[in-house]
Amino acid sequence: MSPGKLPADEHQVGITNAQEQNPDAVIADFTKQMNGYFTAGQYGEAAALALRITAQSKDELRDTFVRHGVAVLHLDHEAFGIYEGQIEPTYDVHVEGQAEAVIAAATEFGKHHAQEMILIARKLREGESDGAERLGLTVVLNAAITLDEAVEVAAVVQDHGFKGATFAPKRRGTVAVYHTDNLGMSPTEFHDAATMLLEELIQDYPALNFDVRKYLIRMPRL
Repeated sequence: MSPGKLPADEHQVGITNAQEQNPDAVIADFTKQMNGYFTAGQYGEAAALALRITAQSKDELRDTFVRHGVAVLHLDHEAFGIYEGQIEPTYDVHVEGQAEAVIAAATEFGKHHAQEMILIARKLREGESDGAERLGLTVVLNAAITLDEAVEVAAVVQDHGFKGATFAPKRRGTVAVYHTDNLGMSPTEFHDAATMLLEELIQDYPALNFDVRKYLIRMPRL
């Protein structure tokens, strides 16, 4: 790395285009329908619309990162979050680039789709420490995860004090929970809650494995 040049790191980006106030009328309409289905417990219908929503903009998202000089390592539109009892279609996306370029690209996409906040998480490098570091819990359930099952898992996640989780079904049923500031937890409390969560999840998913790592997490408001 040349002097003064910032490192290109891998980041996971939490971002969606599913907003009822999205300026794209098709996405806005799909989002309203999806939210209605989800609230009514019609999860199959909600899931089908969730995939249509994120499919609408996956190429735009990729192109936005590339235009900002960020390499897209993985981008799958068939992912979703469930936070405080509400579905949020999202992208399972990993990119590599300088942090400011990643944030700039995600911010541009997020603003275009009326998102209020984005999440950028970077694993700490070996031997690195930072006063702003936070824990992240990744659980691989090693099971097929439907939206119905994700709703049940999300309820368990919330029972342990978390706001919700992000699900990546194609990655062997991966569930991610980050220690964000809005949780109001200390690092010790997050670790203890994560341990209790794992003890409960393993009863239904005995093949699960997990990873707890330190991240730098940024959640800019747009």
